[in-house]
Amino acid sequence: MEMFDDSNKYVSLANKYRPQTFEDMVGQESISKTLKNALKLGRIAHAYLFYGPRGCGKTTTARILAKALNCTGNGHTKPTDEPCGKCPQCLEIAQSSDMDVLELDAASNTQVEKVREAIIDTVALASSRDRFKVFILDEVHMLSTSSFNALLKTIEEPPAHVVFILATTEKHKVPATIVSRCQTFRFRPITVDEIANHLLDLSGAENIDLTPGAARIIAKNAGGAMRDALTLLDRAIAYSGERIDEKLVGEMLGLTPDELISQAVGALAEKNNTALHQVFETLKNEGFDANSFLKDLKNALGDLFYFSLGQGSEPFEGAKQITQKVSPGFLASLSRKVNKLIEEVKFSDNALVSAEVGLFTVMDSCLDIENFVRRLEALERGESLPPSGGSAAGGGFMPKPSVAQPAPMPKPAPQIRKAAAPAQPAAQPPKGDDAVAALLADEPAAPQEVTPAPAVQAPRAQAEVKPAAQLTDRQVWDALLAQFSKSPLMYDVMTSCSVQFLADGWAISFGPGKEFYRVPAKSKLPELETAAFKISGRKIKITLAEGASASATPKAQASTVKAAPAAKQAPAANTQAAQAISQEEPFVKGDFSADAGVQAQEAPEELKDLFSVIPGELMA
Repeated sequence: MEMFDDSNKYVSLANKYRPQTFEDMVGQESISKTLKNALKLGRIAHAYLFYGPRGCGKTTTARILAKALNCTGNGHTKPTDEPCGKCPQCLEIAQSSDMDVLELDAASNTQVEKVREAIIDTVALASSRDRFKVFILDEVHMLSTSSFNALLKTIEEPPAHVVFILATTEKHKVPATIVSRCQTFRFRPITVDEIANHLLDLSGAENIDLTPGAARIIAKNAGGAMRDALTLLDRAIAYSGERIDEKLVGEMLGLTPDELISQAVGALAEKNNTALHQVFETLKNEGFDANSFLKDLKNALGDLFYFSLGQGSEPFEGAKQITQKVSPGFLASLSRKVNKLIEEVKFSDNALVSAEVGLFTVMDSCLDIENFVRRLEALERGESLPPSGGSAAGGGFMPKPSVAQPAPMPKPAPQIRKAAAPAQPAAQPPKGDDAVAALLADEPAAPQEVTPAPAVQAPRAQAEVKPAAQLTDRQVWDALLAQFSKSPLMYDVMTSCSVQFLADGWAISFGPGKEFYRVPAKSKLPELETAAFKISGRKIKITLAEGASASATPKAQASTVKAAPAAKQAPAANTQAAQAISQEEPFVKGDFSADAGVQAQEAPEELKDLFSVIPGELMA
């Protein structure tokens, strides 16, 4: 009968290369240094609590500490910080067969009877051989409340030859009464660089050709746990043999290719529905897992966020171009929402469809407000905007500012004026007169000679145009529009708001869909008030009102009406009527035949039919 040869027995890398001394520990240098100094000084606590994520060295450190307490090699007669690893105590502790070092799994011994039998009833007994009796309780947070209560007094005042080492991944589940009686050590997750370097060292010892890129991929997927990284390396060796590169590791782990991740991130940033759907078509055709894709996408967005802040390296090809189009806050928002989407898709019966629908929702709900504000500020400064990558991410949803264009001069042509209408009690003076234009140009308005109209015309009220020092609010507003026509953002704000002229100032408001103009408008109110003071000669207080309640519509008018000369005075009755004209409407509903500077002429034959339908007369 053939006997089994233990020399050919396979040992996993996690067990084969388990650290045996404090110097072998990776990523926990502060803990190793503290325990070594305590052993040198003889300051040995009666209870220790090791907590941290899985696979980061808690149980391994507990065993090394047990060796250091009981090592008798190299002539040691007391605890040492450098266990030999060759004496019977060191060898038996490494194999978990030492009678005085008891390793208990608290998850399997939760009942108080088990704790009393394994610990409380034996803690008073002297050690059979070793210097210290060591109790290592793994996953101690799984003990019941009754078990903790029974253990409390023993941990508080154990015999001098007893040391308790508690290990847990969830410290918050351990009662505070237990934690306060122990020296606590937090084991941090091991960094990607530390894991990758350790894997490269081990692959050299195992004669495995492991590329640095493949080692980094394994380290990233280990989640800060060295044990998980060694397990993945074992699996990679079994999958690909003695040559392990990035492609083989990606196929083994089912990772999404960088090209697909780049396409997905670009589609989300640019809000490109077609490109995002094409990504999912590729995932379906290639048989990729939706949950793995979402995790890889979340990690890529996180790495891209750090890269946009100037930290780390470019996570995938084309990442730099994406960060130039979007802000870090937008990337952080995408990563958070994708992380929440992972929990939803995990329990879906059709993960691929749920992931696609969820990403479309994420894409529509994330807005790059920071980039939008930057583009508004650039418009205000008159700078040219870079090409936009998408509606929200690149700021393409921002309305294009309108720039005031000078109205073309009309060519001389016969003018047809309608017949006189009945006098209206609430008419307005003409808008955009020569006095306003002259004020902006620092030149006086040129007078115009006006001759009286024929006697057949009924006299109408003539609106007096106020001099520059007495401009109406409406005329000042029109002058402001003309002055700020060269500032795209300011002009866009003024033409998108409603203004109400009150007795104590102006009130500006924005209607639905234009509330975002309030931020730049608020910052420009002092500048607007200064310009209004220069034009009108009086201080006008401008405030932001809630809602769109203003009665005036601040749109620029292209046409202008000539002012009457000061020498031509209207009758007293007409002057009173002119003062009653409303200042809110842009045109006067009145007859100026008495002040017209031209005489009516005989209408040609071809226009007589027109005058039979539309009453009026031909002016020169």
